[in-house]
Amino acid sequence: MILTLDEVKNHLRVDLDDDDALINNLIAAAQQYLENATGKKYPEKDATGKNIDYNLEKVYLNLLIAYWYENRGATSGNKASAASGSVPDEFTFATRSLLLQLQL
Repeated sequence: MILTLDEVKNHLRVDLDDDDALINNLIAAAQQYLENATGKKYPEKDATGKNIDYNLEKVYLNLLIAYWYENRGATSGNKASAASGSVPDEFTFATRSLLLQLQL
């Protein structure tokens, strides 16, 4: 995995262990989403056995997980976004920009 539970909980500012199962599920889903969106695999080690640090990917995944964690319903809390079934423009602009970088 690109992100650990502790890294995500730190980003989310979650101190309790009550949501660990949910957060672990979101981590796995977000990484799968990234792999599907980019068509790339993200191994933990390179050909020499050295750990790979995915800094840009970590930013993207943390944003995606935080969004999913804070918006657990079928629609966004924003009435305009909820009506259209979409996410807020600020979220999509930032993540689209990051995803474009990761797809290259």
